[in-house]
Amino acid sequence: MEKRVFITVTVLGLIILSIGVPILSAQTQTILPQNHAMFIPTNIQERIDMLIFISPQYSYDAEITTTINAYISTVKSDLGWNIKIILIQEENNDYKKIDQTIEQHYSLYRIKTCIMVGEDIDTPLAGDCDYMEKPSTVPWSTVGGEAAYEISERGVVSKPYTTDICISLLYPTHALDYQTKKSQIIYAFNKFSINRNSYLEDMLVFESSDLNKNSKDTYQSLSSYGNLYYFEDPSDLEVKTSLSKAYSMYFVHGHSNPSGTDINASKGGWFSADNIDQLDAPFFGADGCYVNGWWSDQTDTNTLDPSIESTWYGSKIFTSKHVKVMALGLLSQNGFSYPISFIENALPDLLEGKTLAESMIRDTSLGNTIIIGDPTFHFTLSILF
Repeated sequence: MEKRVFITVTVLGLIILSIGVPILSAQTQTILPQNHAMFIPTNIQERIDMLIFISPQYSYDAEITTTINAYISTVKSDLGWNIKIILIQEENNDYKKIDQTIEQHYSLYRIKTCIMVGEDIDTPLAGDCDYMEKPSTVPWSTVGGEAAYEISERGVVSKPYTTDICISLLYPTHALDYQTKKSQIIYAFNKFSINRNSYLEDMLVFESSDLNKNSKDTYQSLSSYGNLYYFEDPSDLEVKTSLSKAYSMYFVHGHSNPSGTDINASKGGWFSADNIDQLDAPFFGADGCYVNGWWSDQTDTNTLDPSIESTWYGSKIFTSKHVKVMALGLLSQNGFSYPISFIENALPDLLEGKTLAESMIRDTSLGNTIIIGDPTFHFTLSILF
């Protein structure tokens, strides 16, 4: 295929953290001794590639479990991966206890990824400023305990580190009623289970010219993998027009907040998070400050505060028909003399057919990229040959 660039200016297992009520499930279940925060199986002959953590408020919902089991079977058929569900009880809904469980499974199985099914406050704090909250998955993405990251009085502060495990979040907005949150989780896993053959063809990038001094060349290098449509300082009309077309990847880069991104330095070009509902692309990336967080009614606290509205980038994984995974954060800019961004390190492997999870493992990162959605997402490349 000709490459062009267009430029305008399982083995199914179930594990429960701590003692709990038996669960009706088709899966093997294990109830832990009361004085143990976690359980490690004695039989480690079977490989485990992925964990799915379900936080307490959803742990005993049979419909959610059934839907996740269907997703597990689909991934097994597609990738041959073995996946284990871990139910978290309230007394163990602590990121350090969860981290211990992840690390011990990693030591036994070298797991690749975890999906965290929870809510928008069940994760360590990265930082909060001006009523914007931003989660961090660094403690879970690394092995080696607390030596792998730093903590300040405002939460987790990242330093350059190696990604050992890809962590993906599925966090409905805290304030929604239970039935809505449940429906969103089921919808998302159903979406991840269908049409898994995503072909790599047209890619689109919208960038603001006042931020792309270092990233413009990085984004344009994507033309080596498919047809790249690159727009600098797009107008509102160009944004609207793009939503009527289909792409394999769609990126926006500019000054951002949780609800959208300014992708034009002078004349409009606002990309709202709500636009994702109209977007026909399986992969979406938002590059900028606070695209990986949400609005809060608190400022500068040492806890991760609940969101106060449903419109933030990460919440759109539950309402978009086509988007299956999002990369949110400072995807291209780094200020380092060596590659440290998602676009530089992870994206080439993804574009060459690896799963998103595999593409991120062993990459050097600053920990400001949050993955929302399906970490088993991958492109099917046979159509190109």
